[in-house]
Amino acid sequence: MMEVTAAERAIRRRIRQHGSITFAEFMQIALYHPVDGYYTSEKPFGAAGDYYTSPAVHPAFGALLAVQLYGMWRCLGNPSEFAVVEMGAGNGMLADQVCEYTARMSGEFARALTYVCLDRYAPAPAGQTVTDAARPQWLRSDGLPLRDIVGCFISNEFVDAFPVHRFQISEGELLEVHVTLDAREEFTEALNEPSTPFLAERLDSLGFVLPDGHRGEVSLQVKPWLNEVARALAKGFVLTIDYGYEAVELYSARRRFGTLQTYYRHTEGSSPYRRIGKQDLTAHVDFSLLQAVGHSLGLNPVAYTTQAELLGNLGIRDMMEQMRSVNVSQHERSANIVGLRELLKPEGLGGFKVLIQEKATGVSGAEDTLPPSDLRQHLKTPLLSSRHMPLMEGRYPHTSWEAPSLWGEWRPAAR
Repeated sequence: MMEVTAAERAIRRRIRQHGSITFAEFMQIALYHPVDGYYTSEKPFGAAGDYYTSPAVHPAFGALLAVQLYGMWRCLGNPSEFAVVEMGAGNGMLADQVCEYTARMSGEFARALTYVCLDRYAPAPAGQTVTDAARPQWLRSDGLPLRDIVGCFISNEFVDAFPVHRFQISEGELLEVHVTLDAREEFTEALNEPSTPFLAERLDSLGFVLPDGHRGEVSLQVKPWLNEVARALAKGFVLTIDYGYEAVELYSARRRFGTLQTYYRHTEGSSPYRRIGKQDLTAHVDFSLLQAVGHSLGLNPVAYTTQAELLGNLGIRDMMEQMRSVNVSQHERSANIVGLRELLKPEGLGGFKVLIQEKATGVSGAEDTLPPSDLRQHLKTPLLSSRHMPLMEGRYPHTSWEAPSLWGEWRPAAR
């Protein structure tokens, strides 16, 4: 029998009190319960966790984002103070990569940069202090207690963790998926009237009608979150990287059962009502909603692209070519190439979407935020360390590799 967590007990109490709860409330408790919610009690990142993010695959990810931030800094006229606020900073790996690579680039930019890791739970890594200018600064907060920021707000796989309301179209009527208990005290779902008019407002704004039986998700946290960001940002950019789609694809017939996913030890597919507080719950991001809400708040879209295209524009292929001449062992060289290519895989991390929005910059296109091409062509490639995922070991069901030759074609190994 599976362990009954404090998060599950809290959910059961809510249901007994109210008869049923929205899936958004269920997800909120499962992920963020103060005793043993998924993000409060587990260490979900990396080899020992349930999934990994781009910074854990290869440090080139953070290095190239440092290059992008350098371009944004130049675009703003090289201000003497340039703040980067990472929302949902987690274990701080991305922050470390950006700050370490910034020190290699421009002394003036490095002196201007202040990197703030914002997370509601994560402790500051050992040995770091907020007065150490060479390292990221940590701010633990559930909100965004910052104002008059000139710089960039950045997030990587942050918005997908917002709790979502789930809905179903039944005989032309919008109904909301609630969570309740059956006669055997097992979790089950019930279709009820929507708990909020915002669900209907979002679907009415799509411009197309969803067919009977269609299920999907709506995040109601996007608007208050972006409202906080817009208030805190005086001038600069918002850089959002996550998996998701624009609305016409997100709510297409291909996704008629929605996009809710669970992750446990690098495997997806379990019921959301098992391992409550012990497995990740996530849904794909509605990038049309991010753009529409952002625009209403003065955050104007500059670029909507993929991670592969962004990293390509910033110089990742020059980094890959550079690996030919790096003085390391053949195994280390191969491991670095695997990591670099993993960042670009269109069916994986490379297919993640990237949204860049601006406020009060006058920028109209992503090309204006790129640093000079000669800088991008002479970037030094950072190398893997023990902190990164050992992808070549093939221990991860969605990422095992075979390498016939270093510069030949790389392909997923047979399963």
